[in-house]
Amino acid sequence: MNNPVMKSFVDGIAYFFGAGDNPIEIHYHELVSKRKERNNGLSGWEIDARNLRGDWERVGMCINNAIEKYEQEFANTKR
Repeated sequence: MNNPVMKSFVDGIAYFFGAGDNPIEIHYHELVSKRKERNNGLSGWEIDARNLRGDWERVGMCINNAIEKYEQEFANTKR
């Protein structure tokens, strides 16, 4: 099924009638396995450092976006 909403609905109905596995548990196990793959070989502090770096990169992008919007508005009001 290509439609994720329809697949989720069908999986839920199948679980309700006892013909399938719990879709929430399946999704949880998929998330855990993806996380383990991403963190393969890293220690706890290395994972934390990588996550903090990503957070600060996103903060920097937000600040850059705000500066660009401010400069655009300032240029429009200056005309």
